[in-house]
Amino acid sequence: MKKLLIAAAALALAPSMCLAADMSGAWKVNAAFGDALTFTITCTLKDDGAGKLAGPCTDPQGGADVQAAGTVTATNMEWAYDTTYQGSPIHLDYKADIQPDGSLKGTIDAGGPQGTFTAAK
Repeated sequence: MKKLLIAAAALALAPSMCLAADMSGAWKVNAAFGDALTFTITCTLKDDGAGKLAGPCTDPQGGADVQAAGTVTATNMEWAYDTTYQGSPIHLDYKADIQPDGSLKGTIDAGGPQGTFTAAK
């Protein structure tokens, strides 16, 4: 009977253990597309607690902030936004693994060129 109670308690608590930490905050993102193009931006993202992210990111070209939207799980975080690069429109998709220390490490898809990034609050 005791084992049954312990198992029931563990199952009742299991969903709360799977929830992602709140990933809201100002993220300093260091990005690189090879050695030729590197940039640092800040994305101030709000986690709605239901797996959705949204908020402004500084434009890498120095223009007005761009609006990002994405998702977060217990182990991954993704967001995207539209901007311009050398006068041409571009869509950037960020996909990251959440590291044990809470930082991010991932890739950027620019619709052809691929980059990498790290981010920390």
